[in-house]
Amino acid sequence: MLKRYEDEGRQGEDRPIVLLSRESNSGTYVYFLEEVIRLGEESELLFSPETLLMPSSEGISAEIRQNPNAIGYDGLGYVTPDQKMLGVAKDAGDPYVLPSADTVNDGAYPISRELFMYTAGEPQGAVKAYLDYILGEGQGLIKALGFVPLTD
Repeated sequence: MLKRYEDEGRQGEDRPIVLLSRESNSGTYVYFLEEVIRLGEESELLFSPETLLMPSSEGISAEIRQNPNAIGYDGLGYVTPDQKMLGVAKDAGDPYVLPSADTVNDGAYPISRELFMYTAGEPQGAVKAYLDYILGEGQGLIKALGFVPLTD
């Protein structure tokens, strides 16, 4: 017999939750493991053995679309309008904050990381042009694609 539940007016079957993660060679996987699962501490904690490791962000999105019992994490720029994002609180008693470019940039959303680009010495030529584009005109494209642009 299947049980039903109600949550915000929705009903669903009482089934196991399907956990989704990126594969272990992903920087997103490493960050989530270290900062969310292990809470930034030295630990041997790992993802649940039942977690399905997906090869790409698109794989996580596809599984969530087709499986109403799936839950996963991914970069903000990979979330599509048909997916529900959940608010996260840094500590018990803190307010739950939904992810957005604004809440990431103002530090309110607690699960985010900076990404860096390094060059061997002062950038020149095509590398400099590329970085100038990223730091200038490219910021508009980053925001349009749903990723988090740099702050001033």
